Amino acid sequence: VDDMVMQLQSVLPGTDVQAVQQVVKTRMHALGQFRLFAYGVAVTVIVIGALLVFVTMMGAISERTREIGIFRAIGYRRRHVLHLVLMEAAVVSAMAGVLGYVSGVLATIGALPLLDSGPVSWQWNPTLAVLSVLAAVVVGLLASLQPALRASRLEPSEALRAL
Repeated sequence: VDDMVMQLQSVLPGTDVQAVQQVVKTRMHALGQFRLFAYGVAVTVIVIGALLVFVTMMGAISERTREIGIFRAIGYRRRHVLHLVLMEAAVVSAMAGVLGYVSGVLATIGALPLLDSGPVSWQWNPTLAVLSVLAAVVVGLLASLQPALRASRLEPSEALRAL
């Protein structure tokens, strides 16, 4: 194959002759690099999302110190408070996951006409939808674990002192 490329280049000076194998190899390498970049972007987005959930939940716990103290004073145990905070985080994360998935689908559908690769269509993938929302919930719960533990450890007397 390389000999044929050399012969064609000598017969057709000033032209760029490449074997199809080389073009395919180059495109596969570029696709691999793009995939690696996409994974890097995804990890960055997940880390930023987790940090946002963490900061938001810490703020919510700080603002609700009084309420948590009242719950503890009327008999809520630490595990009840922990469960309450984690359930809130799970619900908010699930809603964010659904919103994120729908936004991604709409962006994909909007970008499809801009691609030069011929007729490409989007197909509904329920597994991807469920896994996306599930991943959002898992990340949200992991990011909320420390604030939830902090809330569950609040002593009623200390929390009510903030009144």
